[in-house]
Amino acid sequence: MIRRVVLLCFIVFVVICNIEARKPIVCYYASWTTYRAGRGQFNVEHIDPFLCTHLLYAFFGVDDTGAVKVLDPWLDLEDDGGRGNIRRFNELRQQNAQLKTLAAIGGASVDPALFSHIAASADLRTAFARNAREFCLAHGFDGVDVGWEFPGMHDGDTANDKHNFVLMLSELAVELRSHGLLVTGALAASETIASISYDIPGIVPHLDLINLMAYDYNGAWNEFTGHNAPLFAGPSDQNDFQRMLNVDHSVNYWLSQGAPLTKLVLGVPAYGRTFTLSNSASNGLRAPSEGAGLPGPYTEQPGYMAYHEACVHFLPGSGWQRVWEETQRIPYGFLDHQWIGYDDRASILEKCNYVNDRNLAGMMMWSIDMDDFRGYCGASFNLLRTINECLM
Repeated sequence: MIRRVVLLCFIVFVVICNIEARKPIVCYYASWTTYRAGRGQFNVEHIDPFLCTHLLYAFFGVDDTGAVKVLDPWLDLEDDGGRGNIRRFNELRQQNAQLKTLAAIGGASVDPALFSHIAASADLRTAFARNAREFCLAHGFDGVDVGWEFPGMHDGDTANDKHNFVLMLSELAVELRSHGLLVTGALAASETIASISYDIPGIVPHLDLINLMAYDYNGAWNEFTGHNAPLFAGPSDQNDFQRMLNVDHSVNYWLSQGAPLTKLVLGVPAYGRTFTLSNSASNGLRAPSEGAGLPGPYTEQPGYMAYHEACVHFLPGSGWQRVWEETQRIPYGFLDHQWIGYDDRASILEKCNYVNDRNLAGMMMWSIDMDDFRGYCGASFNLLRTINECLM
């Protein structure tokens, strides 16, 4: 009997240790995807709360007084017959007590000049920190994720953005941590932006996790094809600038600037970038293009396609050709004049192994509603499950 009790205690101890030792898997949820049509529609009920350690609700806004704003009251709140998305989102912790939920403030939903305005004023920084804390406590979030896109890179006076961002995060961290709340940041991975936007040694102490947005390295803004998120530089990268546009270069840059391994979370995209080829016979990486490719049927954005939209092109009988680029460790595909560079299970596995090999803090996904959450092409949440299976 005693031996059985000892064995049971040991098993419980191992389970607890494994839970505590689990690397962060940070999942952004784009709340507006509830408005997508057909099988593209994604609601809180579609979220599997056991596939993430941190769930981030995107997005909330700010105003010029430093107040945190709900951007879609009907969806987010319960007033006047609203759907109460925030409450239902935070109730996912009732299924998984280890889960943390955060309010993502910013992103493309917020004019970056507003953040600049707040960060430049001591009074507004204090107000923003206080309002963020009150917002978390009122709605039941475990913290805040800041997504200023991007300090030093917007209209208006940007001269002191880099310094002021440190001051804003410092104020926010003091206020939130005094109430047991987390502070994370969604930050540009590429040196081309990060070197302008961030005083990396300055911001590191104030962030619990640094969520590196390691994607959008290439897109239809170029005149040639390129992968959304290559792991390494490739043979088609012909100059020094192109050879900077990959995950490995970004990670090395952040580490060289003082970012600690224990906070650096590698972001991966659950979407690809599409192009229209100038010549269907020239269909490799850096092939001439005439702009954005056709939009996905549910995301409806030219030059952009969710994984659950892209994966159907590579099912048997589709006609699309998939190519694996061995050096950059990524797939791309084409049919006639249409071209897409995307991530699938194979490339996500490569990035996960990279995180393990480099001993980075964990992984992040933008965004889980673009994964194959219905299992149309195979297992549901194929990309997110790959991360869960691989990350050590």
